[in-house]
Amino acid sequence: MIELLIRQYPHFRELYHDVYKLCGNMEDIMGYFSEALREMDRNTVQYMIEEQQAQIEEQKGQIEEQQEQLKEKDSQIEELKRELAAMKKT
Repeated sequence: MIELLIRQYPHFRELYHDVYKLCGNMEDIMGYFSEALREMDRNTVQYMIEEQQAQIEEQKGQIEEQQEQLKEKDSQIEELKRELAAMKKT
């Protein structure tokens, strides 16, 4: 089958030769595979860091909103205390 392909497509010979050599050298293949896994690990770590950073930013926003709400509540409490003190005087 390979001979037939080479006869029909002469440029295939060089490609086939390269693939055949590559498959014959398992160390190189494992090296490529290991490098691909290392790259995937780096990408996964980077993705996780970015996801955590986004979550932190979202939580910071929520905390700021809650702090603002607490300030408003404190203001309301102070106003009610003043009103209560005024009512007690009268």
